[in-house]
Amino acid sequence: MINETMRSAIHEALGAHNGDDLIRGVKGILMHEISALDPAVKIENTGYFNHTFVPDLVMKWGEGSRKQERDVFLRFSLRAATVGRDVQALAQGSPVLLALKGSDTGDEIATVQQEIAEAGEVLVTDVPALDEIRSSEVVATHREPDSVSELHPRAGSPLLNLVRTSVMRGGRGLLTTETAHGLRGQARGRTRETEINELQEFSGTVRNLFRGETATRLERAAQLMQMGLTGDVSLIEQAQMVDPSEDELIRGRLSESELRVMLPYLLRRDDITSNPRYWRHLGSMVTLELLESISNDLQGIDLTRLVEPNKDSWLALRAALSYNVEPGQEDEVYATKRWEIRARVLNLIMGQYRVMVTADRRRIRTREDNPPARWVDIEGCLREFHLTGVTLDGLVRRVQVTGENQADVYRDVQSITENIQDDFHVPRVEIAASDHEGAPRISADFSTWAATSDNGVSVDKLTEVATKVLGHRFELPSD
Repeated sequence: MINETMRSAIHEALGAHNGDDLIRGVKGILMHEISALDPAVKIENTGYFNHTFVPDLVMKWGEGSRKQERDVFLRFSLRAATVGRDVQALAQGSPVLLALKGSDTGDEIATVQQEIAEAGEVLVTDVPALDEIRSSEVVATHREPDSVSELHPRAGSPLLNLVRTSVMRGGRGLLTTETAHGLRGQARGRTRETEINELQEFSGTVRNLFRGETATRLERAAQLMQMGLTGDVSLIEQAQMVDPSEDELIRGRLSESELRVMLPYLLRRDDITSNPRYWRHLGSMVTLELLESISNDLQGIDLTRLVEPNKDSWLALRAALSYNVEPGQEDEVYATKRWEIRARVLNLIMGQYRVMVTADRRRIRTREDNPPARWVDIEGCLREFHLTGVTLDGLVRRVQVTGENQADVYRDVQSITENIQDDFHVPRVEIAASDHEGAPRISADFSTWAATSDNGVSVDKLTEVATKVLGHRFELPSD
């Protein structure tokens, strides 16, 4: 059933006897409802109402060079808009014409459609259509599940949520109640097979109903879901070979709002393909910073499918080894490695231990009372890394050994420990992220069990330093 809240509230506001009360009531409801549809939009009340060429509301979003805005003109009905030929008159600014009442006749709709064909990217819609878009929640059933929607109570909701947040910013053409209802159906298949088919229909629909970048993002979201459900990742290669414009559709960075909607949904569904190529492709649209920004939405979700194929390309600044002992679980054995979010940070869980990895060094707090290492204990594990520095702390002196050539560093440390009478320990070592000239340096600190870099280093490399160097004394689970 369609949620009547918005149209009922508008109907009540239009019944006000005082003109100022009517305007205040209508605008207040619409500003609230538009904000509910798209929380990222800021809405400015111009002080005008139903004016010929001055908007009633102005939507603003973005920052800096990405700052954008769109005017909203209110009309009492589509008939009022067609009589005044507002669609063509206001077309240059690509605004939204929002009718406060629904359309009663097909003639009105036909007239608007004819005007829109010559009016570029104007969006013409009404309150009932926005009500239909906003009320597209799935109701869970209590009987035996026999459809995708029942097996996954949020099935289809990623696209519906993206449509909700995009319609006022990026919509175009005529959006009626019937069109909105059709979008809901296309974005929420009843079975797996119909879900796949309707995703294809959805992609075609959004090209007609949304402007440029908005249409691209919605179509890409549908493509991602289609690839995940079918396991057919050939779309990635086809986009490159057939049409360069399709490459923008398939690739490109996901926004934070898209990630909040798409990632939890895809990761929770067991029937999404486990093909690493799919998850690597999805991960190429994500950064660790973005993942951290939506960490609250990912709590309790197993991220292993996503992280493993992308850990060599995502960049981080710090990784810290820590105990993974929960109260009452001291004897619990964790059989496999698992990636998940804890305390807003990406964690690799490994039995009794875990590695926290972050793109923001301030996110990880560490202890500073762990004992330093002895050179004889870490010399062997360091040989698989490109060692560029070692700090030696003795009872009476501190010696810093550095060098670009790993063999020189080993030789100098060996000479010092053999020829200088002191009890040397190693509080930290420095490791190059790779053998390439100018590669970022990683400082591995044994007192804090933290591996830190001033420049971005792959999640994989920082995790490897944390486990194999800082965790050299522990028996950590293998892959």
